Amino acid sequence: MFGILVAGASAIGIVKIANLEKDVIRLEADNRTLKENQIQLESAVSTAQASLEEEKKNAVKTQAAMNTLSLRNNELNREKQNYLKVFKDHNLTRLARAKPGMIEKRANNKTAIVFRELENDTKELMGIDNTDDSGVQLDASSGVGSKTSTTGASNNNGN
Repeated sequence: MFGILVAGASAIGIVKIANLEKDVIRLEADNRTLKENQIQLESAVSTAQASLEEEKKNAVKTQAAMNTLSLRNNELNREKQNYLKVFKDHNLTRLARAKPGMIEKRANNKTAIVFRELENDTKELMGIDNTDDSGVQLDASSGVGSKTSTTGASNNNGN
């Protein structure tokens, strides 16, 4: 009977060992999976940290640009107020009625200057030359285009 008891206990021990070996194999597989997940998470954290640093740099650049724009905006507002003060301090209607030639000449000259500056700024921004796609040469002083001819002759219709 003792032999049967020992044999039974031995069989139970073998089953327990087999179960423990299965548990070890499962735990080793879980350990590999966890290590792979840790590597992926560390990579994701590293990428997130790099993105965060880049965003911080962009925020600093954006703030600097906003400060510059705010300063420029304040400067332009002061300039605008100075111009408006000129109009407020002078009665241009009365002056235009009294001396129309003087006002017309000054207004036309200043308008031409503003248009030239606008045209030059636009050319600078757009990076264009003095001809448009249809071959029309633009006159910088008047803003009017004239069609050039290979024969040198043209009529008022551009032919």
